[in-house]
Amino acid sequence: TALLRIAQLEAGPPLPPQEGPVVDLSALVTTLADAYAVVAEEAGKRLEVQIAPDQRLHGDAALLRQMLTNLMDNALTHGGQTLRVRLRAGPGLEVADDGPGIPAEERARVLRRFYRLDRSRGTPGSGLGLALVAAVAKLHGAAPVLSDAAPGLRVTVDLSDAQTKS
Repeated sequence: TALLRIAQLEAGPPLPPQEGPVVDLSALVTTLADAYAVVAEEAGKRLEVQIAPDQRLHGDAALLRQMLTNLMDNALTHGGQTLRVRLRAGPGLEVADDGPGIPAEERARVLRRFYRLDRSRGTPGSGLGLALVAAVAKLHGAAPVLSDAAPGLRVTVDLSDAQTKS
């Protein structure tokens, strides 16, 4: 079903800016962070959260939730001991960890369907999580940017094009 969903998102046009339902992104991130705090604690890891209040955008709440879930799952599975989730005014979403990261030359490839780093082949997954993140971001007029968190990986998605105008 993930592959079908990615294909549907990639085939469709981006959401028109300033149209569609308004999503309270601050509340969505808070809800997911609360749920993942328990998951991180059970895994012996730490979750750090910073959420700017009142960040709203036009978009698809279910897809945005799936995008953030995929990013947090990846950080917990492949990252180190600390997962950081940040929603900044703008709005901009950032998920980072202190794990081994992804080499710069591999970052564009991990956004493609079924691509997995050699070191990840022994862990559960199909290589679709970050492809879905890229498809959801594109639908909302954005693109994920993967960078070095020194140590670890940082994924940033600038959703300002979908931001509501107050």
